[in-house]
Amino acid sequence: MSGPHSAAVQVLTPADAPRLVAELKALRAEIARDIGPEDLRHLQRLSWMGRAFSALGYAACVLGPNLASVVLIALGRFTRWVVVAHSVLHKAYDEVGGGQPGWHARTFARGWRRFWDWFDWLEADDWQAQHNISHHCYVGDDRDPDRVAVNMAGLKDKPLFLRGLALLVTAATWKWSYYGPATRRARRGRSARTGSRARPHETSNPGWTPSNLFDRDMLLRAYLPYASVHFVLIPLLLVPLGRGAVLGALINSLLAEVVSNLHSFAIVAPTHTGLDIPTFEGHARGVEEYCVRQIVGSVNYDSAGPVTDFLQGYMGYQIEHHLWPDLPLRQYPRVAKRVEALCREHGLVYRRQSVWRRIAEMVRAVGSETRVPVCKIALPE
Repeated sequence: MSGPHSAAVQVLTPADAPRLVAELKALRAEIARDIGPEDLRHLQRLSWMGRAFSALGYAACVLGPNLASVVLIALGRFTRWVVVAHSVLHKAYDEVGGGQPGWHARTFARGWRRFWDWFDWLEADDWQAQHNISHHCYVGDDRDPDRVAVNMAGLKDKPLFLRGLALLVTAATWKWSYYGPATRRARRGRSARTGSRARPHETSNPGWTPSNLFDRDMLLRAYLPYASVHFVLIPLLLVPLGRGAVLGALINSLLAEVVSNLHSFAIVAPTHTGLDIPTFEGHARGVEEYCVRQIVGSVNYDSAGPVTDFLQGYMGYQIEHHLWPDLPLRQYPRVAKRVEALCREHGLVYRRQSVWRRIAEMVRAVGSETRVPVCKIALPE
């Protein structure tokens, strides 16, 4: 790669391109032999840990507004989305889950299960259309709705204070101010392309638009149910415990929403954002370029072990996740070193840095006058 402020070129020789793909396929097949019941038990432990955080957080509301309750509730919501829903809806547990609806991508968070599996601002079908397809399949190119620096490019001529404020507000609200409209728009665009009924103006790039923020269907199906349960029903359930408990549940829940958004934004958004993380032009020309884009268009985080991996939502293995999104979470730490060695062997940039440095790089990219570089991938003819 060239410097972060210029267009980058990633070259694969005639021998490298097919060999890279063959070695990645062989490594994936080797990993598959190790996938089994322990992977499901691993996710189940994480899932119940997240539920325990939520339960303890709401129990602590009897103390009134307090930081411990806010953090615990926020961690519970973070776990349900970034750790559990993210991986299950990528079909990572379809096989090891034995067909159990709570661990299968087709049934997870559908119907009544939404209230148990993943009750959030977002709906499972919408999320899969936006994240699994619009983002993963087109990472970094003009169809990817999750290019933070590109999406916020209009702020580059604004004062530094306004750029920082805009980024902070986005981070604190992004699940409902960005992801809600983006995921709803993505599903409708996909439905239109497959022949289902959809409005014509919703078949374009499934990104965020201000006019889509108050979509009536989204408000009725997603936003109002979530807000009614978390900010009305649950506080009212604590009425027998006194006014302080009710007020604590309301305030702690609202603050937990902000904290959970900040947490998830801080570990998700930087994995594809920075002046050293390129964007791409047009479609990937075959599987070789697709694989290279997933590698050079993503960044991993340093890890100190399982606790760090959990707090980072396993986003610390974003390169491996983008190569194999259907891999169970337990496998990513096991395979990361081998993927890095393979990338080094083929001369591919493999970025792994601390989450704090990547947050700084993201802020720098959003606030910089410098254009995010476009990566040219030279493949054999």
